[in-house]
Amino acid sequence: MGSKTVYNAPKIEKDDSFEKYLEYQKERETKLDERAQQQREDDAAAELRRRQTGASGLTDLYQRTKGQLQSGSLNFQQAQNQLQGYIDKYDLTRGFKEGEAPERLYTDTGKGPEQYLTSLQSFYEGEGGLQEQQRTAGVKLAYQDLLGRAATPDELSTGLQNLKDRAYGGSGVQGLRESIKLSSDYAKKFNKNYLDNYYDVIYGKQTVDAEGNRTGKRTFTFDSDLLPKYSSQAATESYTGPVGPSGIPIDLKDYQAYLDKRESASEGTDLQKRTGVSLPNYQEYFSGARSIKELDEGIEGMREGRKFIYSAGLTNLQGEIDKETQKIKNEGAKDIARIQNTGDMYKSLIGSFSF
Repeated sequence: MGSKTVYNAPKIEKDDSFEKYLEYQKERETKLDERAQQQREDDAAAELRRRQTGASGLTDLYQRTKGQLQSGSLNFQQAQNQLQGYIDKYDLTRGFKEGEAPERLYTDTGKGPEQYLTSLQSFYEGEGGLQEQQRTAGVKLAYQDLLGRAATPDELSTGLQNLKDRAYGGSGVQGLRESIKLSSDYAKKFNKNYLDNYYDVIYGKQTVDAEGNRTGKRTFTFDSDLLPKYSSQAATESYTGPVGPSGIPIDLKDYQAYLDKRESASEGTDLQKRTGVSLPNYQEYFSGARSIKELDEGIEGMREGRKFIYSAGLTNLQGEIDKETQKIKNEGAKDIARIQNTGDMYKSLIGSFSF
């Protein structure tokens, strides 16, 4: 018989690789969770520090914003937005848990960051606040600038109430200024200034009193050379015709012409006496300061006087011309009559002869 071969099955060892894989994954997830947690804690700590820094700087920001509002570099809405934006940026409305608040927190530690918004509003809109101060200054300045005088108590009170009631819409003090420009007081002031400027150009600057106040009067420089004068027409020359040894004129016709001329000159010696009108002393009248009305009256009187003198002179000249013309006519008539008489005499003389 042959021998029997016996085969033993191989020993199979237990495979724990999957268990090890699971263990590895578990440890890995644990480490990732720990890292994530640490990251969250680090982020939270960083966020807390950021918020703490923001909270610590809020008081300083409020003071700066308040100063900017007071100086006029920011208006109230801009100042409010600046504070609110800062509070939102650092998430300060959420507050801090116990032990998390910074050492330097807010002015009133019992209140949140909104206290600064409330304080800003009270500073600006409260009784006697910045808004009321600015409005008061604006109303006073508007009346001073536009009307040249201080606002009356009633005008100040009315102006402030209108600004408070937003009677001028969103234009504020500028709206008040436009309202003043539509008033009768402004119209009178504007017209007065216009006339003052006009009269300054025409008549010169106003005179001032001892205190430096304008008097409303002006001086006028009068030049007497521009005004015509009465002139004497008297003939001062002596007779220059031929005379005899005793001084008696030889040419009686020539001497008669001299006497006629002298008589005519004597009649026109003083035009002022002949017209019966004397001119005012304009030199003295314009020597002192006068109102515009007085200046106008004086200048108009001077114009009328000049016109009168020229008219009187021309009338006098025409009278002299007419007189001389009539004299020539009279002399001519005499000469004609003399010639006729002479002719008649010759006719009679010739007629007495018989040829």
